[in-house]
Amino acid sequence: MNRTKSQFWRLQQLVAAIRSGKHPNCLSFAMEYEVSQKTVQRDIDYLRDAWDAPIAYDRLKNGFYFTEPNWFLPAVMMSEGDFLALLLAARVLEQYHGTPVAAELNKIIGKLTDMLPDKISLRPEWMFTRFSFTAPPSKPVNEAVWSGVVRATIQQKWLNIKYRSFNDKQAKSRVIAPYHVANLQGEWYVFGPEAESTLVRQWSMARIGKAELTDNTFSVQSDFDARQFLASTFGRYAGAGKKPYHVRLRFKKEVADWITEREWHPGQKVSWTASGDLELNFTAAGLLELRRWVLAWGGNVKVLAPPELRQLVSDEIKGMAKIY
Repeated sequence: MNRTKSQFWRLQQLVAAIRSGKHPNCLSFAMEYEVSQKTVQRDIDYLRDAWDAPIAYDRLKNGFYFTEPNWFLPAVMMSEGDFLALLLAARVLEQYHGTPVAAELNKIIGKLTDMLPDKISLRPEWMFTRFSFTAPPSKPVNEAVWSGVVRATIQQKWLNIKYRSFNDKQAKSRVIAPYHVANLQGEWYVFGPEAESTLVRQWSMARIGKAELTDNTFSVQSDFDARQFLASTFGRYAGAGKKPYHVRLRFKKEVADWITEREWHPGQKVSWTASGDLELNFTAAGLLELRRWVLAWGGNVKVLAPPELRQLVSDEIKGMAKIY
């Protein structure tokens, strides 16, 4: 049991003992719950200071009691720092349009606000006037689709979907086993195989037009590991099942500091050349996504490996030259 949970449990027991009229004191409570008397006194002080608990000491009965019998310990105990962290998390999630997560968080925050002690002066509206977040452009996900995918993932139910792939003009009916849901660069994806297949595929939730749970359950393949599956991901496309490439990129010293300020890939390694340029190394799949990213750096980057990526970038530059 972690410290926070054990303290909250102990506070609940202490409040219950005081409310029962047994007039517990530091010694009796410490002996019953195997803690020190100093710990009990700190708990009493905490209840008084943080939660305005009306606790008094009866010298005749040698124990504590409540001067206001109607006082109750909140079901959720949260400091101002905890509440700020939750508000910030809600604001961050709001940037990912198309899911009901942010709306549900706002409901929870409203309930938690009512439970906070008066001494916490943080106002929820400050999250909209004093903090801002900008997320990558994203496509909205239908709320019913989101709900269906999430429930099917949790319950391990086969899912009937209407899905339109990038090259299809019309949606097609498919039956998938949703193993895992992930947000990649602001886009929501569900990963899992189709019926009668073991190949785990990546499905864009924004391209799912309908999602209905079936009554049939599935078992996740024993060799499927979400972290390992996404390990070779670069950008919005997971590389599982695709050929991984060892990528070597050389960035000019003018942009080298920009490169070191971010983690572009969890397995990346950087090294410096004598001239001050920077080399970025990592293993990833999905050459098309890599090509787009490399081109965004223009003449500030040179592809050293793999040759397939060099060719893709070269062909794109030649095609652009014909336009301009």
